[in-house]
Amino acid sequence: MTKKEQQGLNIIYGHTGKRQVYETFKRNDPELAKKYLEFISKNQTAIYIKWDVEKKKFTS
Repeated sequence: MTKKEQQGLNIIYGHTGKRQVYETFKRNDPELAKKYLEFISKNQTAIYIKWDVEKKKFTS
């Protein structure tokens, strides 16, 4: 795990809503959980995050 991904995990586990979303993704769709972590790692200040079905990636 890279340093940036570790920072992303710290952000996720420091926020109740993001943690619940991440844990749900880990249980139901691990690939989506990985993409969520990557998005949070790159966009650490993102608040409202949603899945873009057409582009198949997270946006804020």
